[in-house]
Amino acid sequence: MKLLRVRDAAYYPLMVGCALVAAFLLDNLVLGPKIGGTLGSYLLPAIMWALLIILLLRVPSARIAGKLRLRRLLYGMALIAVFIAIFAVLLEGVFFGFGKSPYDHSLLGIIINLLYEGTALIAFEITRSWLVNRFFRRRAFLDIAGISLLFTFLLLPLNRLFNLQGAKELTEFVGASLFPGLAENILTTYLAFWGGPVPAIIYRGGLLVFERLSPLLPNGENWVMAALIGTLVPLVTLILIQQIYKEESREAKPSRQETGYLPWAGAGLASILIIWFCLGVFSYSPRVILSGSMVPVMNIGDVAILHTIPGSEAKLRDIVMFPVGSMKVTHRIIDVEKAEEGRYFTTKGDANGEPESDLLAEQDVQGKVVMIIPKLGYLTLWLRGAWN
Repeated sequence: MKLLRVRDAAYYPLMVGCALVAAFLLDNLVLGPKIGGTLGSYLLPAIMWALLIILLLRVPSARIAGKLRLRRLLYGMALIAVFIAIFAVLLEGVFFGFGKSPYDHSLLGIIINLLYEGTALIAFEITRSWLVNRFFRRRAFLDIAGISLLFTFLLLPLNRLFNLQGAKELTEFVGASLFPGLAENILTTYLAFWGGPVPAIIYRGGLLVFERLSPLLPNGENWVMAALIGTLVPLVTLILIQQIYKEESREAKPSRQETGYLPWAGAGLASILIIWFCLGVFSYSPRVILSGSMVPVMNIGDVAILHTIPGSEAKLRDIVMFPVGSMKVTHRIIDVEKAEEGRYFTTKGDANGEPESDLLAEQDVQGKVVMIIPKLGYLTLWLRGAWN
């Protein structure tokens, strides 16, 4: 027998939403910070999330939008999404370096982590599926977008958010946490809309298990590329899943076809991120290397990622960008001289025999090279006619 008998009561969505937000706030602001230890940080939150799961299983159910015969297809696609995401993480580590995992890999630590985070994940995904399929299903595209935004903010790391200092940390947080989180939640909500909580649990649960059990993870030092990968991979995967599901379902109802706009919205978001990045909105910007003056560190056709910094932060051996006439040059600082009005740098290309004859004033430094991506700029050179 259902705990709540009036199936059409308007307070169900409000009750479910408030229960989720209350549990989230208790977990992040009370149990962990105030009580702490294994009890407050893991055991009590796990019990709380388990109670929420029991509540969600006893409220009136919500009919899932997708067809019953295609549930297994969505389960398989969710698993494929996990493998794609793991492959992207491993590829990021191969190119930009691995670091030791910060998570406890003792047997007890693994059990406690998975118990706590597993119950929270299941509670979140049952709630997500219930809300999007019972309350937010009149306009599929807008509903999926709205739920994705809600869960993105609920899954953000509050401790880090509240301790942000300055524009640099805010930029990094938005790029490395907010945008990838939004992309992942769009894909998860899409799976929950058509297939219920199970494919959403498979997708997010698979990523959680990999992250908690893997002894090595990308070191995160190149957060700009991590942000782009973390944003683009879920959106590209969403386009793939949406296309396969659409072909298999052969759905023709207008209300369902609205979800066809979702991948385009995702692609638009990804395009905006890339344009912002290229324009230096995040204080990071790419630059295609056009000369061999920094061989072998940077070759013609490589892309250097430059971080805009004040000249006072530049130091010996940094590779910096600065203007020379109408051009912008990217060379290494080989000597530093101090004067009353500030510092001056002697710069030189690694492949050049002699340094620049003019000293570089620190206020003329326009950026510092923080990462080099080999050969990525070949297409740009070819389009500009600089590459035959």
